[in-house]
Amino acid sequence: MIEQKMRPELKHLFSPLKIKSMELRNRIVMPPMTTIMANADGTVGDAFIEYYTTRARGGAALITVETVEVHPYTHNLALGERGFTAIYDDRFISGLKRFTESIHSAGAKCSVQLHHTGRAMIMLDPKYPPLAPSPIPHPGGSVPRELTIGEIEGLVEAYAEGARRARDAGFDAVDVHGGHGYLIAQFMSAYSNRRIDRYGGDLLGRLRFPMDVLRAVRKKVGDDFPIIFRFSADERVPGGRDVNESAVIAPYLVEAGADCLSVTTGMHFTLYYTVPMMVLPKGLNVDAAAALKAAVDVPVMVAGRMNDPILAESVLTRGKADLIAIGRGLIADPELPNKLQQDRWDEVRPCLACNQGCIGGMFSGSPFCCMVNPEAGHEQEMVIKPALQPKRVLVAGGGPAGMEVARTAASRGHKVTLYEKSVSIGGQFSIASLPPLKQGFAGYIKYVRNRLESDGVSLELNHELMIEDIAQEKPDTVVVATGGKPLIPGIPGIDGSNVVNASEVLTGIKVTGQNILVAGGGLVGCETALFLDELGKNVTIVEQLGELASDQIMVPRETLLRKLSETDISVVTSARIVEIIKDGAIIEQRGNRETISGMDTIVIALGVESVNELAALIKNLVSEVYVIGDAEKPGKALEAIVSGARIGRQI
Repeated sequence: MIEQKMRPELKHLFSPLKIKSMELRNRIVMPPMTTIMANADGTVGDAFIEYYTTRARGGAALITVETVEVHPYTHNLALGERGFTAIYDDRFISGLKRFTESIHSAGAKCSVQLHHTGRAMIMLDPKYPPLAPSPIPHPGGSVPRELTIGEIEGLVEAYAEGARRARDAGFDAVDVHGGHGYLIAQFMSAYSNRRIDRYGGDLLGRLRFPMDVLRAVRKKVGDDFPIIFRFSADERVPGGRDVNESAVIAPYLVEAGADCLSVTTGMHFTLYYTVPMMVLPKGLNVDAAAALKAAVDVPVMVAGRMNDPILAESVLTRGKADLIAIGRGLIADPELPNKLQQDRWDEVRPCLACNQGCIGGMFSGSPFCCMVNPEAGHEQEMVIKPALQPKRVLVAGGGPAGMEVARTAASRGHKVTLYEKSVSIGGQFSIASLPPLKQGFAGYIKYVRNRLESDGVSLELNHELMIEDIAQEKPDTVVVATGGKPLIPGIPGIDGSNVVNASEVLTGIKVTGQNILVAGGGLVGCETALFLDELGKNVTIVEQLGELASDQIMVPRETLLRKLSETDISVVTSARIVEIIKDGAIIEQRGNRETISGMDTIVIALGVESVNELAALIKNLVSEVYVIGDAEKPGKALEAIVSGARIGRQI
């Protein structure tokens, strides 16, 4: 973090702002981010309410509930029992009222995002296809049925009734979702609207549906109730709307009833921009927000990696936006606003923009979570309680799992010593910070080190925990978090002098030649290839499966593949390396063998295997031994940190 004497005063970020009847205590807004934490029937439960209320207590001014369905067609027929929130019937009001009361008790305001999926609906039954302005499927989706005029008018009323229910439930505002390629966005864009009736044709025709929705909502909620309109200023697809057209559209939206424009970019199938990862710059949507702000006289909100306080303050100071939307940053650290306002910058847990838990859960069917904050989405069950009996705890290994278990156990009152055999903590995160544009991992390591020191953890660096240390220290508990080591399969020639492993390359332990074959096209192999490409090397990836990065979930994988496509890296898939030779490798692809020659170095990136020998050696010396992270079973960093968090609470 920045030294205290260099930190700017965040006077704009923490100044109030009024939108119609709603007065916000600062300029930090939690925008809608899908959690799939609601009950299967669309109602909200205690865990859902506590997740959002935790962010309200943390100091955010406005909390926005995610993608709340205004119509039963998409909620019941497409989303099924997946935990999406709903507002299409009065029966949802009582539960939402409990939600608003909880948010208000924490000092924040709250809004609800009125949503309809449109053609992005997943068709679970051919009798119920997606609905859209035109029968044009989104990439990879089903062909939608074109909405009739009567159905469109019914949907206008559905949005209005959803807004009325939100007001009756105690919400302070509504957020009309006109972005990310969902129903309203589909009407607004020539990319997806080819109608020739009054809801299509020219620009004003495409604007008729969102303007009808805004006018109907205004009529239902009254003149002084705030309406926020969220839309993608740049759809970032060929043939989609760009910033110039959005600047033309913006005044029409305001005229129809929008009191605030919430600016984002991208579409639901270009999440690369909608939920940008660390390889994209912070504040990537600021210029788009500034263009819209110049076109209207209502407050403008901007999203897109805005959790850097210096960036946020600069955007406000320079008049490029009026409100700062921080989504994933508040998932990672609900207390971010309070910590910044109280000049506790070093205590802010940084979001890595990794999308592993928050977005990954939505697409993988896993519970909503956060890689750097295991409590996110699990606030009730992951409470840190003081230890009933403080113990002497030794942790072997300072990687993601070891750092988390040490921090958690120490915060509960245990006396913890963390042993790390290298010169610094971080483990695989240290290596992960080395590929291009992945330096965010280094910031997280620095944050954890600060927390370890403040919680009184003793760090023994350059010191591998040995059985002699345990005999001398006589701990109550030992946690084995020794991670993994590169998996070296029995391929003939793999012990040759021209063979190195990926971690040796990334850390600079080994130097490669100019022409390189990377064996393995998972995350590590792909990122190593990108690292070498930036050094000007000629790189070829050989992957046994039919596609690259199959070990990654949707958004991180899309991001990685985009970066690879921008390079000259050669890719060979569905190929198995059967032998490594002095200038390359013999591969087998679809039953045929061929030789890839002219290679100076072979880089092995074929996975990891557990390192946990210490556990067996000490099982008779220590009464309480835990094995966590990759030492227990090779997996993702998210899983390693969660294992550390749970054991740290269990000791």
